[in-house]
Amino acid sequence: AQTDMGLGDTLLNGSAARIKYLLSRAKRQWFIIGVCLAIFLANLAPWVGKKGGPLKPTITVKFAVASIFFIIGLSLKMRQLQDTLFQWKIHLTVQVFSLVLTPLLMCTVANGLTKLASSSLDIDGSEYKSAISLLDGVKVLSCMPPPVSSAVILTKAVGGNEAAAVFNSTLGSFLGILVTPLWLLQITGSAAEVPIIEMMSGLASQILLPICLGQVVRNVGLKNPDQLIQRFSISKISSGILILIIYTVFCETFSGNFEIEMEFLLAATALLLMSMLALIILVYSIATAAFPHLTRSDLIAIMYSATHKSLTLGMPLLKILFGGHPEVSVATISIPLLIYHPLQIVVGSMLVAPLQRWLLSDSPTNKSNSAGSANGSGDKLGFAL
Repeated sequence: AQTDMGLGDTLLNGSAARIKYLLSRAKRQWFIIGVCLAIFLANLAPWVGKKGGPLKPTITVKFAVASIFFIIGLSLKMRQLQDTLFQWKIHLTVQVFSLVLTPLLMCTVANGLTKLASSSLDIDGSEYKSAISLLDGVKVLSCMPPPVSSAVILTKAVGGNEAAAVFNSTLGSFLGILVTPLWLLQITGSAAEVPIIEMMSGLASQILLPICLGQVVRNVGLKNPDQLIQRFSISKISSGILILIIYTVFCETFSGNFEIEMEFLLAATALLLMSMLALIILVYSIATAAFPHLTRSDLIAIMYSATHKSLTLGMPLLKILFGGHPEVSVATISIPLLIYHPLQIVVGSMLVAPLQRWLLSDSPTNKSNSAGSANGSGDKLGFAL
């Protein structure tokens, strides 16, 4: 009997440990779980968050977008950016690759697949519409700027040039406000339908003004802004607001006719995964060929910053540009962006350990965070993707 009781206690303790482990994992991935839950709830009761619904998205979403960029402005450390201001080789590589080369390459691939779909699928069928919608979303994803957080966090985890990652995430966000809308209007073919004055007004009132206001509050109104941000988990508040925006986007979509076949979602996921790995290899090859004296620490910052895409900036921009235009389904074209976001975190996390070994295998001089060192980046990237 005592043996049976001991066995029962062991099984109970083991189950409790597994539950505790799963809860801790869920806590770390709460944002991805929240996005999935938001899409599920939007499908369950789309009337709540659609236009004219009790959530009043035409008003609440504008405040939500402005709040996100106010938090970005509040969190922005201008002094930290000054330290890496003159590391122009890193900045040039990241910004040109992220905002110019990536859109050109991915749009070329998507256009080729669009022609393939047109020749092999019935253009009046639902499969063709699903394929074309997802390929349009891949084009939209390609022109998004670097993210504010994930590239910085992963660069820091590896031990790369964190300051350069912070600088390029910030610079990419500002450039994205100008460059990304132009790409989006060109890619979706909606430039004629979106009034320029209305677009610029939305960008100014919901992005530029909140960022400036956040900077004023940080530098004038607060004594210890970083302590306040950490104490009240401001970044989590921003992520929660982003989930609200995603929820309203899918409420609007599910209130109409929304059909995407599962096989096309899986194909899109595979395409995005291969694209991400190809982009990592490509930006590494370009950086080492163009600037052979970059350190491995710098290259790590480049590989993360140049290949990651910002969901935080992307969804609000799509909402501002196309939220009032029924001919463009924001939810449909944002699906690849929603797939790419967790993919870049998962793949980036899997690369942390091999990149750490690659970094530590270099000489002490090359492990420093300085840019333009006399020491080169060493031998080729010594790990398997």
